[in-house]
Amino acid sequence: MGVLERLGEIAGKYATNAVNAAPEWARNASQAAEKWDRNSKSADAERNYQVGVEMAARNQLRLKGLQRVSAADFSNAVSGAQDVYAYKVSGAGGKWQNRFEPYASELDRIVPGLPSKVPGQPRENVMNRVVPIAEALHNKKVGGAVGRALGVGATAPTAPRYPFARR
Repeated sequence: MGVLERLGEIAGKYATNAVNAAPEWARNASQAAEKWDRNSKSADAERNYQVGVEMAARNQLRLKGLQRVSAADFSNAVSGAQDVYAYKVSGAGGKWQNRFEPYASELDRIVPGLPSKVPGQPRENVMNRVVPIAEALHNKKVGGAVGRALGVGATAPTAPRYPFARR
């Protein structure tokens, strides 16, 4: 009997074994946390990630993968994960606060120095108020990530400028 003829049996075995193997997987993953931390932040990992993302984009792997996923698949996954999402997020308030604090500080630093809104000038208001906030938050995010990954003195990649100039 070939693999194709046994596919249903194999799929059932896969699902059963995944449930049975979950505790061992969690134990092994937990024991390897420091190794994961060290390896995941290495220069080799960063290079491999870049190569993988470029290859995926070049070959449209994201789009190809999505062709096999329906709206019903997505909906089923969301409804199946609802309780896990609620449980995990409900315990993460302190972590969220700690991670958002630099952005809150940046907002508190930049907003008071913005020019007043100009009535009837939505484009000017966006350019003078929204763009500086977006750029400051983006620089905080990108600069922080680059600094953590590459060390002090590293610079963030330059972003393309907006198609219209500030006035």
